[in-house]
Amino acid sequence: MRRPGRRFRGAAEPRRGVPAAGARRLRRRHRARHAACWRPRVPTAETRLKKTLAAVLVLGLAAGGVAWRLGAEAQPVTVDSIGDQNQTVARGRLPVFAAQGDAARLYAFAVDNPDTLTWMPCTCGCGSLGHTSNRSCYVKDEPPGHVTFTSHAAT
Repeated sequence: MRRPGRRFRGAAEPRRGVPAAGARRLRRRHRARHAACWRPRVPTAETRLKKTLAAVLVLGLAAGGVAWRLGAEAQPVTVDSIGDQNQTVARGRLPVFAAQGDAARLYAFAVDNPDTLTWMPCTCGCGSLGHTSNRSCYVKDEPPGHVTFTSHAAT
């Protein structure tokens, strides 16, 4: 038996004050608040467009942040009086003029093994430019945390 105010599962009753139009308009009593306002959510073109634009914006900002971070520690390439390019970069990075191929390996070796190249005499005849060893053709200066490279060995 049903008593007023008691809720039963599956008991379909018309909405209060509104006559029942059909089976779809009936509300189940145990879900009285939510069943009447429930509608199936179908993503519209506008919703998909908003989500796509949000994803593109997030990816663009992430890519811009990575590019900014990678380029922030390198100073621009300058040219000195003898025509060599110089660039100061953070320790562990290579300059733009020696970023690929054999030149990258040679410049990395010059930074990682200063004792080896310091004792090797320069064979290009650049002693008049102030080069004291073979390492001077690769590394011009070493401020704290940075390395200033010269393109003398790459050209």
